[in-house]
Amino acid sequence: MRRLLGHIVSLAVVGILLATTVANEAKAAYIISISITDITTSTTTAFSVAKGGPNDVTDPGTANAANIITVGGTFNTSATGLTLTGLNSVTNNPGTSIATMSISGTAAVVGTSTDKFLVTITTSQTDFTSPTGPVGMLANSESSTITNTTGAAGDMQSVKSWYNPANTIAAAGPATPLGSYPLPVTGTTPLSLSSPTFTAGVSVAPTPYALVNQVMIQITGGGSTPNAKDVFGSATTLTAGGVPEPASIVMFLTGMPLPLVVVGLLRRRRRAAA
Repeated sequence: MRRLLGHIVSLAVVGILLATTVANEAKAAYIISISITDITTSTTTAFSVAKGGPNDVTDPGTANAANIITVGGTFNTSATGLTLTGLNSVTNNPGTSIATMSISGTAAVVGTSTDKFLVTITTSQTDFTSPTGPVGMLANSESSTITNTTGAAGDMQSVKSWYNPANTIAAAGPATPLGSYPLPVTGTTPLSLSSPTFTAGVSVAPTPYALVNQVMIQITGGGSTPNAKDVFGSATTLTAGGVPEPASIVMFLTGMPLPLVVVGLLRRRRRAAA
């Protein structure tokens, strides 16, 4: 029995060392990935802009420039029939009492096109170290100012965020529910829309971790100039010590490491026995 216990302890130590090594080898990354699909012609263009890369035109003199990506260069004009301009992301990495991430920009159909487009913009940053704790609340919201949209079936804007305990740029791990609203018919007068806050309970015990924000826009050209346009924005926050809503309890438990769940149950039993 002792020999078996010794093997189990040894394996646990090796597992911890391997997990620590992998975490230490993970390189910090901050990236915006963009995909533009012309649904009408079934063509997709994808590209990404990494912090410090050739299309990151953030002014180095800006305060906290390491946590800002301003996309410029050739990505501001697209041969796909849709332009993305003013694309900008700001975070407060490595975080404080609240970890934050935002993304904003403008998606506009070019010329007199009547094609339908799907735009997916994913912003990811690794190596957040604060806040941390056994319980946290992941939240996001979104907004739009739209003009000349057609109200075509399926046109919408949606947002979703992820807390990635594996500390990679992938959209993986506990996530907020998908929040979406349609883009209605408007004229040249801008119409402002906004969503409620979408939340999910998570465990933020392991550090470092990554945050991921994803905005999706489906928009159809109206065949006139100026054409359909969406000035969009989205914000993600992660707060420690939040109390999960009932609908998020299952997500919270599945995202929490099993030892923490067991420890919590044992503490409750001891208090009840006392």
